[in-house]
Amino acid sequence: MSDLPRPLDLLEAAVTAWSPHLQQDGTLHDPVFDTPTQYGTAYHAWCCAVLAGLPGTGGDPRHREQAAASLTATLAHTADPAAEAHASTFDRRTASVTGRLNHRDFTWPPLLKTYLGLRDLGVPLDPELGERIADVDVTASFRARPPSNWAAVWMSGEWLRMRAGLSPTGLEEFDGWLDVFFAGGETGFDLDLGMYTEHGLPNAYDLFTRAHLVDLLASGWAGRNRERVEEFLAAGLRRSLAMQLSDGSTASGHRSAGQTWVLGAQVALFTAHRVLGLGTQADLDAARLAAWRAYTSLAQWQRPGGVFSPVQNLLPPQSRVGYEAYTADGHYSPLALAFLASAVRAGFGEDEPASPEQLDARPVGALAEGSPTHRGAAHRGRVSVAVQAAADGTYDASGLVDLTFGSGRRLQFVSAARHLGGGPWLVPGLAVRAQPGPTAVEALCAAPRRLTEPLSTSASGGLSFEALLLEAGAGTGEGDRSAAGAAGRCHRWSVRLEEDGVEVTEVLEDWPGWRTLLVPYLRDLGAGPETTVEVTGDGVLFSRADEEVRVRVRGALERVSVLPHGYENRRGLCGLVRIDVAGGGGELRWSMSGSSSGGGRPTAG
Repeated sequence: MSDLPRPLDLLEAAVTAWSPHLQQDGTLHDPVFDTPTQYGTAYHAWCCAVLAGLPGTGGDPRHREQAAASLTATLAHTADPAAEAHASTFDRRTASVTGRLNHRDFTWPPLLKTYLGLRDLGVPLDPELGERIADVDVTASFRARPPSNWAAVWMSGEWLRMRAGLSPTGLEEFDGWLDVFFAGGETGFDLDLGMYTEHGLPNAYDLFTRAHLVDLLASGWAGRNRERVEEFLAAGLRRSLAMQLSDGSTASGHRSAGQTWVLGAQVALFTAHRVLGLGTQADLDAARLAAWRAYTSLAQWQRPGGVFSPVQNLLPPQSRVGYEAYTADGHYSPLALAFLASAVRAGFGEDEPASPEQLDARPVGALAEGSPTHRGAAHRGRVSVAVQAAADGTYDASGLVDLTFGSGRRLQFVSAARHLGGGPWLVPGLAVRAQPGPTAVEALCAAPRRLTEPLSTSASGGLSFEALLLEAGAGTGEGDRSAAGAAGRCHRWSVRLEEDGVEVTEVLEDWPGWRTLLVPYLRDLGAGPETTVEVTGDGVLFSRADEEVRVRVRGALERVSVLPHGYENRRGLCGLVRIDVAGGGGELRWSMSGSSSGGGRPTAG
């Protein structure tokens, strides 16, 4: 346990690492683009304010000074909608800023939290700050309206302004904004799923939105929608617990998977649920372990000698591996740390950390969702899988999207990978060939599909589904993702969890050709040794430090090809293994099992 840093220590070290990028006026600059990016200054201010008010940080006056300076800079930009928006989208090929969008919506909660926190600490502040906060016109400064998740963010800040007596907004008007989220449209609160839904159904932004709802409750909001909000949050907690993988991350699902702020949001959300007692006792006990599980991953991503990574790898920020077009260190790193700061302020880290044995001892269980997500997750001890039966091809593939082997490990198979030159998203799974030998393959995980049997759970906690594979562009808008030879055939897929891994069975109905197993793998996460691949008699053995993952295929093999370069995913630089199976037929049975070593705690390697 001693090698896991205390949450407070990690927070202070990560915040201090940003000091070289603070400008004299308190604005935070991105280390790559040397410009303010979105909302980083506001969240840095909140981190400093939390550190200023906690025992154990040595009473460092710099925290108060930095919080006050960054607060002033944040307010100047937030209150002036005519000011140029901060950088928000980036071109990885040329390291250039390509877009500036008004993201002031996101600055309102940390701005109010910082102001009220410093005021409560007795930090001398300019008397005009309160007047300037009171003068902000939320309709002019903020871009989004309910039921956008952006609106949920600025609303949590607006409630703080209301509570402080600085807002013209009344409680009835505020409740009216919340009514819109419950209206039942495509965007808003799905009470059956316990999920905030928007375009693409990102798991990350569901978590993000509920974290801000919990903030409302934690800061004393008690409007007429409170009972509905509490019921929604309790359902959402159960979903988040089910969708957390054994390595602490949230299951892949559209945008922002693999971002460290998603780890931080889990720590904050699970901690707040426990503080509020919001959920059953069993759920709250599980939430304690889930918070430590997420934190154990979060603690791995402080760059040695650099700023905290906004993604779950330690490759140089200039390379932007795992980044999305809107991701930069200057806003998503402070956001991750701000969620951690809120959790620490609420008491996270004051209890004894959960042991690796506790984190890796989850009971057998599975969740299978129908429309609109068609997602599921299953767990057994230290093994977790996340499955998508009909993924949105913008970010994901269908099938076994995530496979993790426990807390503290790094050789995980998480999120789809893609070649740097383009092409389909790939996850471990069946591909088909029209001829034997090193001929072209079509990955079924990338094929557009229509479900004929929905994703479902088995008695042993496994998951299965059946889908009709479609022609390119057959109502999917995904013309470059067709499995033309397989189109019109039924694909049956199932996974069974074992103590050390998974057994997968895939069947392509009436397929007369040949089969291949494709396995994208994490080669380089930017720290420690790279993953090596050893070809065995029935598959391959992946090794990294003291971790091993073995892939076995049933049946005679034609050949095994290892492509160690050219791919990447949200975790880092990737390779691809191609295992060609001898003989024709449409059934493929394969397994992946991981050694129990790995330490259960972050390591330098």
